[in-house]
Amino acid sequence: MEWAKDDSLDTLQCEILNDGSSPVFCLPYIEIIMTPTKKGKTTHIKIERKRRQAQDDESVVHVAGGQHQGLVIAKDSGDADLDLGKPQLQLGFMCFLVDQKTNDHFVESRKLKFWYVDGTDYYNQVTTAYEFFKELVRPENFPRDYVGFIKKCMKQMQGQRYSLAKKIDLEIQHLDKGEAPLSPGFGKEDTRPIEEIVREKLLTVLESAYPNVLAVEDLVRITASDETIVLQQLQELRGRELIREMEKGGFVRQVLDEKTGGTEVQMVKQMPTIAANQQPTIAIITALYHEKMAVDSMMDNKTTYVRYKTEGESNVYTTGFIGEHKVVSTKLPQIGHFRAAQISSGSITTRLLGTFQNIEHVFIVGVAGGVPRFADYYRHPRLGDIIFSKRDAKGYLYYYCDKITQDKEGEINYNLKTWAPRDVELQRIVERIQESRGANPEYAPWERYMQEGQELLKGQEASYMRPPPETDRLYMDIGDKQVIEVQHPEPPDGIKRRTDVPAVHFGVMGAGRPVRQEVSRHDFCSRYNIVACDSEFDQVLESIVGNRKDSFMFVRGVSDYIDGMHSKEWQPYAALAAAAATKAIIKSLHNPQLDDD
Repeated sequence: MEWAKDDSLDTLQCEILNDGSSPVFCLPYIEIIMTPTKKGKTTHIKIERKRRQAQDDESVVHVAGGQHQGLVIAKDSGDADLDLGKPQLQLGFMCFLVDQKTNDHFVESRKLKFWYVDGTDYYNQVTTAYEFFKELVRPENFPRDYVGFIKKCMKQMQGQRYSLAKKIDLEIQHLDKGEAPLSPGFGKEDTRPIEEIVREKLLTVLESAYPNVLAVEDLVRITASDETIVLQQLQELRGRELIREMEKGGFVRQVLDEKTGGTEVQMVKQMPTIAANQQPTIAIITALYHEKMAVDSMMDNKTTYVRYKTEGESNVYTTGFIGEHKVVSTKLPQIGHFRAAQISSGSITTRLLGTFQNIEHVFIVGVAGGVPRFADYYRHPRLGDIIFSKRDAKGYLYYYCDKITQDKEGEINYNLKTWAPRDVELQRIVERIQESRGANPEYAPWERYMQEGQELLKGQEASYMRPPPETDRLYMDIGDKQVIEVQHPEPPDGIKRRTDVPAVHFGVMGAGRPVRQEVSRHDFCSRYNIVACDSEFDQVLESIVGNRKDSFMFVRGVSDYIDGMHSKEWQPYAALAAAAATKAIIKSLHNPQLDDD
């Protein structure tokens, strides 16, 4: 791609108005006037909606006709028009671009500033800006050149859909190499010694598989590493007590007993019998090792049972107390829709509920990908935030897409599976939390539980502390190896957000292999008002409902902006946030076993 470096604003009118595109709906007697201004490395493109004016105005360079009727190009206004006043809403993003002729990488900073007609409330300001931005950066037709981007902004301003926006200022600045941040795909070559890389891969694989035992040949195949190096690094990890060697030479991730609050770990062939009055009534299901450690750090008087097999599927159960409730947690060795994983996640859930038959409430706890709300400060999730699943107007709290179809009119349809708890006791607690937060934003009992968990987990290999705020970056893939980084929405005037603790969000969860691509995921989430996506728990939910457990919910910590699995840096902290929030709910839950006779 040859990206125009803004050498001549004077040629914009002929390029913008002669592309052969289709006409769009125009508001009567309204013109869209574009006024360019350049100062130094920064170009301002003011796009304004005004009443139709005389065509002999000296400030006008060109008035379009035909398919571009209603578009007007004004003269460069110089410095006189740079002071536009403070916008009512602003969206910023970085474009990481590649010149297709030279293959050079370069970065542009772009800001969209919005002014609205008098009386436009915050909700409509946010909605207009978000829809405008979403249409503008849609990956399948993102403008690949400077002129095309401006043209698309002008065309969109013609539509009645954005009639509340009376003026937009597009600020474009080409960044020098020293100023530009690195994109996720640039300068990321791993230069560590091969031994260190393999060691990290082995630990990650064994944590993902935990509590399953993996043979050496499986580890060599999965990590695609030399067997000699794999064997050396396995012994290194074993010496650090991070893994355990089992029968027949297999390996399993080892829980650091003394570093998880006194957890007693028992390796058993069969689960011991637990008396009826000692049976747990709450089950917590996790999928990642960090999630399981975080949940277990919330328990008191706990014992971990690893029911293992040298070949095949093992199970791990940790029983203990959260408040006055007996709880059991487990970890799925893997999730998703690969054949083995699909069978595994459902069957392990069924085995959990069969082993502990007094379960009344089921929590699915861990990390997820927050769904960005680029223009809405209040609804936009940030890394480390907490999301409570809350039923929508139809009563659903989880949407799973198993297929995307297109009808004869070209309309996209999502084939859905949905789940709704029949018992709404947990939902009532979530509603009370939401009401408490509304009345007192400082209400956050989970913050203390997080601090206690961080203290218990400080000896673990992973850090459960909050990562630096500069690592919270939001990217969008627009195809052809090109990426934009979207700035997080700025708070309204007078609003200050603490950056050292999680914010809290409420809403429905979603997932599905067909909606993993950028375009389909954003459309899917927008259509069903989904607040977070995960790595597919449909089989787990099928098992929960099939075993007639009527009370269930998700509690998630935001670790990335896709599905929770794409960024490891925030996973431990986000998992701990979700575990602490779950503890807050459980401690608010009535325990009928303690009622007086």
